[in-house]
Amino acid sequence: MKNNTLLLLFLLILSGQSLFSQKTLTPSVRPYTANWSSTLVDAMHRAGFDMPTKPASVQPKGIRQRSELQLDSTKTYHEFNLNAVGDSTPLSRTNYTYVSANTKIETDFYFENGAWQPLSRSTVTSDALDRLVDIVSEAYDPEAQAFHLDSRLEIFPHGNSEELVDSFFVSAWDTTIMDWVLILAEHYTFDAEDRILETTSTFDLQGVPLLFKEVYSYDANGDNHLIEEFGIVGEESFPTSRTDLVYAEHKLIEETASITDGVSFFPQTRNNYAYMLFGAIRREMNFQWNEANANWQLGRTVDYKYNPAQQMIEKQTTIIEPGQWDKKDLVYFVYVDDENLYAEWFLTWNDDLFDWILDSRKHYYYNGVTAVDPGPVASQQLAAWPNPSTGVVQINLEAAATVRVFDAAGQLLQSRQVQPGQAIDLTTLPAGIYTLSAQQGADLYHKKIVKQ
Repeated sequence: MKNNTLLLLFLLILSGQSLFSQKTLTPSVRPYTANWSSTLVDAMHRAGFDMPTKPASVQPKGIRQRSELQLDSTKTYHEFNLNAVGDSTPLSRTNYTYVSANTKIETDFYFENGAWQPLSRSTVTSDALDRLVDIVSEAYDPEAQAFHLDSRLEIFPHGNSEELVDSFFVSAWDTTIMDWVLILAEHYTFDAEDRILETTSTFDLQGVPLLFKEVYSYDANGDNHLIEEFGIVGEESFPTSRTDLVYAEHKLIEETASITDGVSFFPQTRNNYAYMLFGAIRREMNFQWNEANANWQLGRTVDYKYNPAQQMIEKQTTIIEPGQWDKKDLVYFVYVDDENLYAEWFLTWNDDLFDWILDSRKHYYYNGVTAVDPGPVASQQLAAWPNPSTGVVQINLEAAATVRVFDAAGQLLQSRQVQPGQAIDLTTLPAGIYTLSAQQGADLYHKKIVKQ
């Protein structure tokens, strides 16, 4: 009976391995993180772990622990043009205090009733190689008006690797015994080439320890083509899931996760990846197995764009649900001094308006360099003519800008740098309604164009 109960628990697998980092919870552990506190989930996500409620994804590398520009704070605004053109409402804020070269304190606030209210506080410690090794998180108690210990994440890096870890431990603060209680431990073993051979996970489920093991297999090219997961009860070990991986020139292009009923394996999810010529990820596609049709069904795509310096400048996510309009969001990334993030724009696609709507805007402040809050501004109208147009559209630009062309469904068609006096050529596009988007530093402009 015990074996059958654990087998049912093992079948609650949510997804397979992550392309981008070793820091991925084993599939059988992931369902149990649904009860973790928000501070613990945030700490895991901050450290690069893939979480069910906060999936890890490719992120712009624009904030460094040690640099000439040291991050002081971030601030996010939303509800643009709510009461007047150009206005906005504060949403959230994070302040950074640097205790030492290796330790900083991040304090999160949310805006309510016209004032900033504390939410949580985390003490983040890195090692000499700027790798996260310890995050202690506290939650704010508004009644006591004080922070109290909540969770802790300890990470033990592997050698001098920036990504690989030997082990990590997740603990929760127990107010009864006033001490840390271990709720998850993961250990990794490597071969002489620093390839992962095995992962063991010990998870505490209301006092009952669950043990899982993952075994990694490599092909003749040295690529990890198979990950097998097993549940362990006493001396008995039985398979629970597997992930099959396919490569092209040592780049992962497909991974398929399957679960078992003890006899056969059944497909669950599949991820496919495409890359830029310089190696960065260009597109992710996530499929779910449709049992009724006995076929894969596309559920999500993520598309990335980069500037000539190979920095990520936008990320577009599309959620596809049968019988419904696709849900899309777009993130623009702006940099300062060509390496540090200055701002992020979050936009959502409005099917009724057939246009991108600015949802929120996040600003980064460094060492007082951008201490004067420029204030978030809504997207402005772009001067472009003729409209309607037969193909060539003139744009009024005072400086160089990144200009993008979207179709009526929000699909990005063109993206390039445009100098003052240059035009956008829509000649090859079919007749219809298109949206032009121009980004100049911290300013964002939009214009709908009718192509005849």
